[in-house]
Amino acid sequence: MFNVGYAQEIITPPVGVGLAGYFNKRPNEGAYDDLYCKVLAMECNGKRFALVTYDLCSIRPSLYETLQEALKAEFGELNDNIILSAIHTHTGPEFPKKEDWDERTKIAAEIIVSATIRGLKRGFLNLQPATLEATTVYNNPYAFVRRYFMKDGNIVTNPGWRNPNIDRPESELDRTIGILAVRQGGRIAALVCNIANHMDTIGGNLVSADWPGRMTLAIQNELKESIPVLTIDDASGDINHFDFRQDIKQTGYFEANRIGRGYARIILDALPDLKPLNFDEVTIKNTVVDIPHRILSPEEIAAAQNILDTVPDIKKEGDFESQDLANKVPAALRYFAKRALDGQKNSTPSHKARFTSFAFGKELVMVSLPGEPFNGIGRAVRAKSNYRFTFPIELAQSPTGYTPMKECFARGGYEVQPGTNTSAVNASDVIIDAAVSIL
Repeated sequence: MFNVGYAQEIITPPVGVGLAGYFNKRPNEGAYDDLYCKVLAMECNGKRFALVTYDLCSIRPSLYETLQEALKAEFGELNDNIILSAIHTHTGPEFPKKEDWDERTKIAAEIIVSATIRGLKRGFLNLQPATLEATTVYNNPYAFVRRYFMKDGNIVTNPGWRNPNIDRPESELDRTIGILAVRQGGRIAALVCNIANHMDTIGGNLVSADWPGRMTLAIQNELKESIPVLTIDDASGDINHFDFRQDIKQTGYFEANRIGRGYARIILDALPDLKPLNFDEVTIKNTVVDIPHRILSPEEIAAAQNILDTVPDIKKEGDFESQDLANKVPAALRYFAKRALDGQKNSTPSHKARFTSFAFGKELVMVSLPGEPFNGIGRAVRAKSNYRFTFPIELAQSPTGYTPMKECFARGGYEVQPGTNTSAVNASDVIIDAAVSIL
């Protein structure tokens, strides 16, 4: 017997809370739309488990630890059967180190923790018989590899619109979109959508669930039902929505609407291709591994110190983004140089990351990936999977930063800039091996 229940809770933070995703401070000044914690609670032959998604940029260490304490206290061993993941919106609340939380940040965290507990309780109370159907489409026209080989051989992240010095993207992109449908009472009662892309289309100081929120609304409008739609982000550490072949504005709330509606169309058009999943058991596996941290060479340390000694300290107005590094903005050069030296001083050798998988027979598997792994990591996991459908879920279970492919470190770019506890060169292999081991 397989049962599914659903619940969602609003987690929109108070005005004044800092927003995540950029390097400069961005206090929340209001909201375009609400943020949600969404729960898909499931039960198979008496075994309970759940997928929880948050309209957050990430689940930072301070918030993750707070959530884990509350969930273990409330649900005990059931906590091992819960995947927590963030959709990666850059217009959600930020959670720095706990000692730096102000009163409003504490309230924002309390809202998220209480919403999670309420949502899980309601989800399990709402369990009803269900069947699952799934499909995949190789169609993701809104995602682009954001790291480019330039004509001089260097790698640049976000090199600028119609830059004539662009040669080619650094890598391929897995354009697979996975769709899981829950069917109850003869109708589609919920959808889970596994999509690789960044959720940073808006900018500014207003809260939003970005394009996943707009996608949900567009799907609900066409189906004429407010069914739950959960977005789980496939490996996207080197992916975003910027098409640098175009010289058009691609940042703003209009862009979240455009991309959200576009993905909704792709998903809606794929619904007739859904295939029933035949399974008798769900296997849940967990493993914890050490993610190694980067150690800088003497030459890298000397280069960072040279930047601080020679580059003028000029402040930058407005949002401080990754492309400022490529443009050699003094504030960006100094920021990353200082971050590198601070990281060398404060980094620990490694941190522990938890991986969780839900395997529905041999039909479909969901597997959590920590932090922002490059798309190549998701591709490698999918290639080594023996399941009919494989859904990698980034920004899940454990806080970790970018994890580039090992060949990327020597090439440079924004994502490989060192800092405190940033991933080591071989971290991608560690993550791929850990994920594959629990498939």
